[in-house]
Amino acid sequence: MVGSPVASTHALHAAIAPAAALVDERRALYRLAVDLFAPGAELSDNLADHPIVRYEIGRALAGHGGLDLARLTEVAAMRVRDVGVAVVSDPAGAELLEAPLRIVAPPGASPQPLTEADGDRFDTVLAIVADGVRLFRELAPEMAEDLLAHVSALAVLKRETSGGVVSASSRYVPGIVLIDEPSLPIEVAEALVHEGAHEKFFDLAITKEFLDARADGADYFENSWSHARWPLEQTFAAWHAYSCLAQFNFSIGAEQLGPDSLLPKARERANEIGDWLLAHEGVLRADSRRLLHGLTGERTGQGGDGVAVRSEVDCATLCAEIREDGHFRVLSDVRIRRANTGRAVVGRVAEPPALYWLDGDASWLVGQLNGENPTSFELLLSRATEEWHVSSELAARRLRSSLGSLVSSALIESTPVSTNSEKER
Repeated sequence: MVGSPVASTHALHAAIAPAAALVDERRALYRLAVDLFAPGAELSDNLADHPIVRYEIGRALAGHGGLDLARLTEVAAMRVRDVGVAVVSDPAGAELLEAPLRIVAPPGASPQPLTEADGDRFDTVLAIVADGVRLFRELAPEMAEDLLAHVSALAVLKRETSGGVVSASSRYVPGIVLIDEPSLPIEVAEALVHEGAHEKFFDLAITKEFLDARADGADYFENSWSHARWPLEQTFAAWHAYSCLAQFNFSIGAEQLGPDSLLPKARERANEIGDWLLAHEGVLRADSRRLLHGLTGERTGQGGDGVAVRSEVDCATLCAEIREDGHFRVLSDVRIRRANTGRAVVGRVAEPPALYWLDGDASWLVGQLNGENPTSFELLLSRATEEWHVSSELAARRLRSSLGSLVSSALIESTPVSTNSEKER
């Protein structure tokens, strides 16, 4: 059994990416998606963060119809009350939140949100939620700052309609937390830890080196408490949430817990799931391994930091076709968005569209290219040597590797040299 975590969840999250940087990269990804469906349209931060906007963009990316910009504006107008988190208050909430309510509903249940239309009942619950947010920030301020950055909205379910849902969130509608009508602030605080951990995981999974989707059906974890069987992504998400709950449990002191609290069971469950993940870590990628090893106290087998290093064979394969007299440009159907962190996400106009995050070198490289005038290897090498502050030999090696990767992914092309092709940036 793995031991207690050797590092805090918020410190390990920040080592992978600070919350603000992670949110910025997520916004870049959603803005790129809109570029593919509606060139020239722009998402505000409010639209890019809105759970239903993200759901609609996700559906379009999955090939379930186009993107209706009017619909995005409509759902973003949903009224909320800010009590440290944005609580859905709009009387049209049941209609606007149809997707997450349907996805999390137990069989035979039809959850309905409490809204301003419920009068004093809503006001009473809103006060409990506000107290719960304050309690979370008081008990675990750094964790609260870390996780709440990924919670865009919260909806409270009427107890008589929830079907036993204590708290819930969905990767298909990321950013919104659903909780059963609470009686105690600690129930709200615990729900924000549990579901905030899931929201953090959703953002990590779409922006970082986390899970290999091709391996998701390779093996299933069966837990000992309900004998449910989970695929890889659900298993990692559960382990991550229980790890956060276990850490939060150390902060609560003598606080009275709700009747459905998972806090007393969190460490044992995190250990059980963590043991299974360590035995199956071959299907994990660099950042998820880093988080797993950091929270379980197990040493990583990748040089101590969990970051994969490109091998000689990789470079030989990628660089074989890259000539020093070559010229390169971005393909016409490729769209690029750069986050403030410097990382670039690229997409191709296809059905459905394909999106890729680029590493640091490739992100820099696409910033040097355009789709009109090809840029020579010689000029790219001169810029790389100067801006990367490395030797010409090392810059050439890194440049060939990135060029090879982008050419093999059909994101850029090597173009023939013509007498008037030297109009380079």
